[in-house]
Amino acid sequence: MKIGIPKEIISQEYRVSINPETAKMLLQSSHELYVQSGAGQDSGYKDEDYSSLGCTIVDSASEVFDRSELIVKVKEPSLEEVEMLSNKAIFTYLHLSSSKELTQKLMECNVTGLAYETVVVNNQTPMLKPMSEIAGRLSLLDSIELLKKSKGGKGKLIAGTSLADPANVLIIGGGIVGLNAMQMSLGLGASTTLLDVNNELLNEIKSRYPAVNVGESSKQVIEGILPMVDIVVGAVLTPGGKPPTVITRDMLSLMEPKSILSDVSVDQGGCFETSKPTTHGNPTYEVDNIIHYCVKNIPSAVPFTATNALNEATKPFILKFANSGLHGLFNDDNLLMALNTYNGK
Repeated sequence: MKIGIPKEIISQEYRVSINPETAKMLLQSSHELYVQSGAGQDSGYKDEDYSSLGCTIVDSASEVFDRSELIVKVKEPSLEEVEMLSNKAIFTYLHLSSSKELTQKLMECNVTGLAYETVVVNNQTPMLKPMSEIAGRLSLLDSIELLKKSKGGKGKLIAGTSLADPANVLIIGGGIVGLNAMQMSLGLGASTTLLDVNNELLNEIKSRYPAVNVGESSKQVIEGILPMVDIVVGAVLTPGGKPPTVITRDMLSLMEPKSILSDVSVDQGGCFETSKPTTHGNPTYEVDNIIHYCVKNIPSAVPFTATNALNEATKPFILKFANSGLHGLFNDDNLLMALNTYNGK
């Protein structure tokens, strides 16, 4: 199969979809790879790292798309990129639940759209997991930075001191993002509460991390906690769908001014009513004096780590599809879950 690796175009997206190790694996299986010049540079990989393996380096994205049957990306394609994808396949994070326009465009251009995030194996999302781990950890670290008075925050130290109380952190959602945010929060000395709707999961987390406060998530419970918290991490996931809204605009009035809402679910449409996507270049905005941090591509801040972690998760699936094509896709239940758009549907 002819596989294209274009340079990512979303603002400050530094990851690359295929690293040299994955490229070598695909080449050894007799596939052809077309890599846009500079695609791996921000992740620490030069064009020579690809060309020395046998990849073809091309100058423009249009040439990558034109010469390839399958495009492998990190982030969802722009509408202009979809135009170049007509009657081709793409494997990437699509996040269609947050964009009706992109969904319709993919159907209009007859694109076979494969999404990393909709594959579920043994109740896990294997291609979402590595980015969720990074996003969970960074969401907490970035929120800590926003607590500083110089950054517009309350001026609190996350761990407090021997004579001052630590900050209060609320994490909504006990999945991979929430668990990683919780681990960072506990490790840095914050007073940490984690809410989820799964009591069995909460009991398991409490047994492993006795220092965390756990509770069953509900509107009433969240409203009772919000007046005391400094940071809220929204870590609610509905695979392939928009997550439920767990904090409404009316609930912001319960929070202290300059408290922080970090919505890691924003890729899928967000779990706070007042969430809207932001970028690393302009990561925050305020609503009713509450700081919102809603960066869509959090892991891009650490592209070397993120690229290699992503490749470890995605390469078996990419190789499987490249080897078998659509025929194999329809005969593999796990891979079939990646299929989001096909034949205009």
